[in-house]
Amino acid sequence: MRRAKLLCVDDDPGIREFYDTLFGSHDYEVIPAADGRQALSILRSHPKQIDAVISDYDMPGMSGPELAAQVKLLRPDLPVIIVSGSQPVLEEAPHFVDAAMAKGAPIQEILRRVGVLVGSREQELRRARFVPLGSALATVAVGALIVGKRFS
Repeated sequence: MRRAKLLCVDDDPGIREFYDTLFGSHDYEVIPAADGRQALSILRSHPKQIDAVISDYDMPGMSGPELAAQVKLLRPDLPVIIVSGSQPVLEEAPHFVDAAMAKGAPIQEILRRVGVLVGSREQELRRARFVPLGSALATVAVGALIVGKRFS
């Protein structure tokens, strides 16, 4: 099974290094980005390989919520987590954001929140793989019922 890939976006190189160390030691693959433009470039070049985006709220050029809106246009199913030191942001996450976390949150809380979002995405992907098979079987069953009635 492949390791989940997190696109971690922050203009502070120390925070990007922190994410790499934290998530890397918990079996995630970290792809760092210094700003929203770089993050979108990475996402466009690896559209189905990113499992979640973790972004700073306040960055020069493109804010976290602006990045989240662009991410959702490319991949509506991709979880986006915003990290902020602002209490209003934490109380009511911006529209395109799946979760908001406080800067300086306990490490276990960060890991739990990311694990829940990435885990729920993996479960959705697993379920989606079975839908076409279920649909195909249902189609075959209905077809057999119709054909059986015609020849009865």
